[in-house]
Amino acid sequence: MPTRRRRRMKSPLRPRSLHVAEVEIPTEIPNTTAIFIALRRLRTPLLAIITIMTVGIIGLSLLPGIVQEDGSSGRLSAFEAFYVFSTTATTIGFGEIPHEFSIYQRWWVVFFVYVSVMGWAYMLARVMSLMQDSAFQSARAAQSVRRTINHMREPFVIIAGYGYTGRSVAKALDRLGRRIVVLDEQELPIERLATDMLSQEVPGITGDACNPATLGLAGLGHHNCEAVLALTGDEEINLQIVMNCSLLRPDIPVIARAATPRIVEAMEDFHPQTIINPFDDFGNVFVLALKHPYVYRLITWLIAQEGTALPPIPRRAQVDRWLVISDDPFGEQIANDLRREKYDVAIMDPRDDHDFTDFQAVIAGAASDTANLALAAHVRHSHPEIFLVVRQRAHSRLPLLDAFLPDFTFFPPQVISERTMANLVSPRMWEFVKSIMELTDSSAQKLTNRIVDRVGPSTPRAVKMTIGEKQTPAIERWLQRGSLRVGDLFHSAQDSSQHISAMPIMIVRDQEVITLPEDDEKIFVGDEVLMIGTHEAFDDQSESLHDDSTLYYTVTGVDIPTSRAWRFLTGRHMIHPIHEETSSPATEDTSPATQP
Repeated sequence: MPTRRRRRMKSPLRPRSLHVAEVEIPTEIPNTTAIFIALRRLRTPLLAIITIMTVGIIGLSLLPGIVQEDGSSGRLSAFEAFYVFSTTATTIGFGEIPHEFSIYQRWWVVFFVYVSVMGWAYMLARVMSLMQDSAFQSARAAQSVRRTINHMREPFVIIAGYGYTGRSVAKALDRLGRRIVVLDEQELPIERLATDMLSQEVPGITGDACNPATLGLAGLGHHNCEAVLALTGDEEINLQIVMNCSLLRPDIPVIARAATPRIVEAMEDFHPQTIINPFDDFGNVFVLALKHPYVYRLITWLIAQEGTALPPIPRRAQVDRWLVISDDPFGEQIANDLRREKYDVAIMDPRDDHDFTDFQAVIAGAASDTANLALAAHVRHSHPEIFLVVRQRAHSRLPLLDAFLPDFTFFPPQVISERTMANLVSPRMWEFVKSIMELTDSSAQKLTNRIVDRVGPSTPRAVKMTIGEKQTPAIERWLQRGSLRVGDLFHSAQDSSQHISAMPIMIVRDQEVITLPEDDEKIFVGDEVLMIGTHEAFDDQSESLHDDSTLYYTVTGVDIPTSRAWRFLTGRHMIHPIHEETSSPATEDTSPATQP
């Protein structure tokens, strides 16, 4: 079993922010005010109806009427004329009010009844046309989104780009109960939000993410915006998003995807939290799979979607010479990763004639999925003993790869979504994963068995808990009078002799990091505890984090009443144990945790 490791976190100076002056984040984009679009489209019919009603009311009030018994002229007042035309225009009328009309008044009313019908018919036609107008529909949708975002009371994440990667991340966040706002320049991806069966309402915006006003409309300026994910398929757009966020909201973390070295270098100048390069990530992980398959299996299992079964050990390839077939930066990057491990690597263009005789492994890494699958089929027919790696970009073709079953598959959207979730849900989790890369295969196998024994064979959930009054009030009150060990937090509230299906994997204390802490490690207020486990385990643990009597039971095994009055009557009180000091404060140790 790998031993715990203490190390000091490096504290590099934060790069100087390019954000110099406070600027109000714009939220208005063209055609977002529906009322003005409606007034502009309906201006002519409205003027026609107003004119008809005005002329009709004035004429009816001026026409002579039947002389009444009291000697009055029988003319209608302006209000009476308005009342007659209002009831006539909206209903079939209520008769001649307030008295019988003259023949002139009757002819006038009859004429304007037909004229007003034509005016209202014209108005109705224009209203129906307005409802089909794309600009008006976009404005209504934008206003609805703005109202929804303005009323959000929970933290939310802006996802720019709703392709396969964006949808995977959105669904994963939705399963965790996190609120999201989706932004895409195409209408079809936004329309898919209605059919993706997400558990919460997700505002969707169709617009140009390069426009700061579009990001502002998506909630960039909202105080509950906690992160921005630039996951579009266009690296230039992702770069622009990073620039916008860095200059307008430098306090918000940004996670962006990019594969071109020029774009990656430009992004680094704006200091996003994470730049995900799927080519580089795949190269590192692929080499790890070749050299340390048990470490690779543990890492891919931990960062996979929650509930994923523990995968089998990948095939260990006995390869000296590699052939990389590619026509974009992927080929050069994967070749460099292999060369660092002392492999002999050749790169060829997909359009060239290929001779596989002198190679023991082939990577079909062209930009075209069709070309890669055709090339893989040719390799299988001519040299079935060759170790085969196939790159695929479209998720719609993944069933073909499942049927073809190459030795290794590179699917960039999956790499991006897993890396994004690992950095977004818990950045500490990614730190833990990077520390696992330093393990030997035997240590990784023992750690895998330890995790499976505690949490089960499915990918666990990662949860970060900060010891303090906000998240763990019962623990904070306990530490004021006694001491606790990290293992005390993982006993069941139903039966304190049983452990819940969860375990701590990292404790961060000031600048100190303790990886894989033992159960006797003492905890203090302010500690960040990274845990992995099942959803049910964390539900069980939650009660002991907030209720004093439950925490006392899980720690000591003694069940005491919840109320102080009942404790006084029964004579059962809380006696907080004080653990003896175990070891001196941690000292810096940067050696890898590779010892069993």
